[in-house]
Amino acid sequence: MNCFAWCGGGSGGGDKKPKIKLPVSPGKVPVFVMLQLDWISEDGQTLRFKDELRSQLAAAKTAGLKGVMADVWWGVCEPQPGVYNFGAAKELCELLSSLGMNLQAVMSFHQCGGNVGDTVSFPLPAWCLQVAKSNGFLYRSKAGVVSEDCLSLSADHARAFPAPGGGQRTALQCYQDYMTAFVKAMGSHFGTTICELQVGMGPCGELRYPSYLMSNGWNWPGVGIVMAYDPGMLARLKAETGLTEPPPGLPEDQNAMPEAIPIFKAGENPGFRNGSGKVFLEWYSSVLIRHGQEVLAQATTALQKAGAVLPGKSLCFSVKVSGLHWHVMHQSRATEACAGYNCCTSDSADAYASIARMLSAAQKQAQRPVLFNFTCMEMANNSNGGVPHSLSAPEDLIGQVRLACVSNNVGLAGENALEFDLATGNWAFDQMEKQIRSFSPGTDAMHGITLLRLGPNFVRPEALEQLAQFATKI
Repeated sequence: MNCFAWCGGGSGGGDKKPKIKLPVSPGKVPVFVMLQLDWISEDGQTLRFKDELRSQLAAAKTAGLKGVMADVWWGVCEPQPGVYNFGAAKELCELLSSLGMNLQAVMSFHQCGGNVGDTVSFPLPAWCLQVAKSNGFLYRSKAGVVSEDCLSLSADHARAFPAPGGGQRTALQCYQDYMTAFVKAMGSHFGTTICELQVGMGPCGELRYPSYLMSNGWNWPGVGIVMAYDPGMLARLKAETGLTEPPPGLPEDQNAMPEAIPIFKAGENPGFRNGSGKVFLEWYSSVLIRHGQEVLAQATTALQKAGAVLPGKSLCFSVKVSGLHWHVMHQSRATEACAGYNCCTSDSADAYASIARMLSAAQKQAQRPVLFNFTCMEMANNSNGGVPHSLSAPEDLIGQVRLACVSNNVGLAGENALEFDLATGNWAFDQMEKQIRSFSPGTDAMHGITLLRLGPNFVRPEALEQLAQFATKI
C-alpha cells in the first residue's frame, strides 16, 4: 500500500489510440506491477494461486511488463526470532525466472492492514510486537493513540528484542538479520531475477511517521497528527534538543486544516518558523532521515554478510517516499510536516533534498544505486476531487522531488498512488507518460514505474492493449 491520494481523472478512455499488436518488448523505462498483498501463504512457505499467477504474468509480459514488486512480510516470514520462512519468495523467483521476468523485493518491516488498499492483515511478528508494546517502542500521539504499523525509530538502538539462541537484539540488528537471511535464501536469484531490494522504512514501507491513521478515523485532506510521544522519542527529543515534549499548538485532530492549528497557521511570524515549533519540526525530520540512513546501512551489511558480491548494475536498493500532495500550497505544508518532511521552517527547508542527500551518501557506501521511489505519479494539479481547500499540487511536488534527485545524482523511480482500471485509464497513463517523458536520458532519467496491482482486470485484453501502448512509449 502506498500513501493516500485522490486520483481524480476521467472515467473514459479519451481519444482512441491505434491498436497495438502483442507481444511487445519493454520500453526504455521498465514497467513493473505490484502483486496482491496476499501472494504469500500465511506460513511464508508457498506461493498462493501459483497457476493463476503464472497465467497472469505470462499475459502481462506480452504487453511489455518487466517484472513484479512483492512485499516480503516480516510478520509472516520470521515467525520466531531467527526462524525464516522464505519458501514462497524462492518459489516466486523461480516462477519469474522461468518467464524471463524480474522481482523488486520489498523488505516489509511494517504491518499490512488498516491502510488504503489493505485487503488482508499481516501484523508485525508477535515476538517483536509484544516487546514493542511492553517497552513503548511504538509511535504514539499526544492523545495516547498508538500505531502498530511499524516499530518506532526509537527502537533502532534499543537492545530489547529476542535473538536466536538467547540474548537480545536492537531493531536495526533485527532488520539486518532478516535481510541477510533473505539474501542467503534467494541465492543466485540475487542480481539476476531480483534486480531491486526496496528497504522498508516505516508505515506502508515508506520513510515517514504514521501521521494519518485511517484505522483511527482519518479522512483526506486532514493534515494528520504528530507521532512523537512514545517514551523513546520523548527521551531522544530531550537529549538532542532540551525539549521535554513537542511544543503546544500542534494538531490534536488529524482531520484539521492548517489554519485551525496554531503552529501551522500562516502569517508573517508563524509558529513553525520560530521558537520551539521550529526546533521540534527540524528535529522530527532530521531523526527520521537518520533512521533511513541507518536502515540502509543494514542492507549494505546484509549483502556483505551473505557473501553476495554483486555489481551495482545488477542490483539496486530503493527507498519509498510518500507523495503527500495535499496542503502543499499552504505556507506550513502541514501534512508533510506531521509525517516528518520539513519544508516549512525556513525558506531553504526542503525535506526531499535532505532525503536525496542521504540516499546519495548511502549509495556511495553501498557501491550501488539507491533509488528515490516516489508515489502519486498519475496525479495532476487539478486532481483535488472537487475539494479546493485541499491545496493539492502533486505535479509541483514531483517537480521538487525531481530537482532534489538531479542535484544529488540520485535515481528517481515512481508509482501510481491508487489502483485504476487500465482499460479506461488513459488519463492516468497520459499523466504518467508526461512525467516520465519529461525526464532526460542522462542523470535526469526516470528509472522505472510500478503500477498497482496485478489481478484479473489487469490482464483483460483491453487492459493489456493500454498497458502495451504505455510501455512502448516511455
